Amino acid sequence: MGSFVKRRAFIPVAEAPAEMPEGIEARYYTHKYGKFKEITQDNVKRIMKNLRSGRWESIFLSEEADEEGDYMQLESGGGLYALQYVKDLGQVWWSTYDSDYLDTYEETDIDCSDGQSIVFREFTTADKEAVMTAIEYFIRTGRLWDGIPWMKCWQEWVE
Repeated sequence: MGSFVKRRAFIPVAEAPAEMPEGIEARYYTHKYGKFKEITQDNVKRIMKNLRSGRWESIFLSEEADEEGDYMQLESGGGLYALQYVKDLGQVWWSTYDSDYLDTYEETDIDCSDGQSIVFREFTTADKEAVMTAIEYFIRTGRLWDGIPWMKCWQEWVE
């Protein structure tokens, strides 16, 4: 009888683009699980200012105005940032990580926007600038930024 096995791969930092692209691919956002709002050229700077200043500790970014498609999500607090990109209804996801805490299951004090989830330290980073750049890059391209290391996770059926 088979079972699902958790798999992961570590994707190192690659050469990041010299300039931030100008487009908008992630079309909608919400923070604190509020109503979805459209992302426009006019409000990208305001969104990023709210995140950089710490006024917003979480954000949910999507190409669709619901929670059904692929998305990027940030939960943060206490100088730690947990950034995830979830694809194919959660079949595969990429996350920031801290190699010093892998498989420790140490909980953080991050208050998640859903009011109940727990963020483990292994899925966080303290590199605020890299996280902010990765978020803006995702908004503008719909893709992961290569200037931050990612942990790719998925489950595989094994007989």
